[in-house]
Amino acid sequence: DGTQDSAHPPEQQEPTIDLKGEPVKILIWYGEPEPGTQEGDLRIARQKEVEEKYNTKIEWVKVPWGESINMLTNAALSGEPVADIVALNIYHAIPAINQGLLMPVDDFFDFDDPKWPKRIKEFGSWSGKMYGFTEAVKDSSGLYYNKTLFKREGLPDPHDLVAQDKWNWDTFLEIARRATKDTDGDGVPDQWGLTNSSSILMRIMIYSNNGKLMDQKDGKWMFTPEDPNMLEALHFFSDLFHKYKVIFPNDGQDDYGKSQQLFIDGKAAMVTGELWEGAERKTMTDEQGFVYFPKGPGRMDSWSATVENFVAFYIPANVKRAEEKAKIWEEMQMWDRVPQILRENAEQQNLADERDIEVMMDIVNYSEPLFLSIGGAGSDLAYSISFKGESPETIMERNKQVAQDALDQMYNN
Repeated sequence: DGTQDSAHPPEQQEPTIDLKGEPVKILIWYGEPEPGTQEGDLRIARQKEVEEKYNTKIEWVKVPWGESINMLTNAALSGEPVADIVALNIYHAIPAINQGLLMPVDDFFDFDDPKWPKRIKEFGSWSGKMYGFTEAVKDSSGLYYNKTLFKREGLPDPHDLVAQDKWNWDTFLEIARRATKDTDGDGVPDQWGLTNSSSILMRIMIYSNNGKLMDQKDGKWMFTPEDPNMLEALHFFSDLFHKYKVIFPNDGQDDYGKSQQLFIDGKAAMVTGELWEGAERKTMTDEQGFVYFPKGPGRMDSWSATVENFVAFYIPANVKRAEEKAKIWEEMQMWDRVPQILRENAEQQNLADERDIEVMMDIVNYSEPLFLSIGGAGSDLAYSISFKGESPETIMERNKQVAQDALDQMYNN
């Protein structure tokens, strides 16, 4: 009867997309479905369904890291899109948006649908429009710690401190002080509470205290050298190096590589890190754990997980049939399997136990993508505090103009 028709409208009402064999090209440096893994096989099967349904072929164009932005820029000059969908780091994407190389995607997706990552509207938007999109946040940062060393030294497990709501800068400092020691009796410390790239630690510390180095005021991006939470974080950062001496000293040379090796060798209790870095420590024999970075006094309500290498997908401004290709991308995603995808990633990071894996799966909900366009001010701050012991205020004063000029050039023209 007629009532049944109105309750179940015919399937054909959905507009049919037929790409007539034209491929959908996705430019990436990682993330292609890998056969032989559970998630990879499921994604490949879904991809084949979508290819048949829309008469297209999904082409994964794999390039070395950092190449995507060069290819996007060159392709814009030639008038031909480099690909239909491009993975970019946020610090490549924002300049590209400002140059008009990427198109807004507000009309292509319903970002109110709860299937999208929780904070998609915050990290996908720029200047009031949505540009970036991703089915799952896989980029974030926290604190790796050496569980073997913690047990040997009788240090409290950070997961227990999290459960007691006591994982803050005070307990972090106490652990770092107890872990720093001279183990061979030569009068020089050879085991450290913390080892880190100074610029990464500084950035994480500022934001874990609700501080900022740049902020929008009256529609313009401004350098914020007087921000009290930021200055408090910089003084604590300085104290870790010079007053408490719990961090392996920065000699101004490749402190990232040195800090990683020191942690791998079991000579440091803690190091900050992104979600992929655990798997890189292939020669580490001690057990490693993973936990949120501790809360500063200016931010006791929520964890902070800043990341500069934040990756999302974008659509170049000169792509034709962009809305249809966006729809095809959306249909390819395994929305219901995002927790399993996050778990599979965490399980590849050589973590010691389930609590570490659960934090790694949860920490993506606190991801704060950062693009700090402040010229050389950031590296001068990190280096001159950690290596030279200069005061944060002195360094801020000499960098005020440098930082503001860089912001004006990038954002305020």
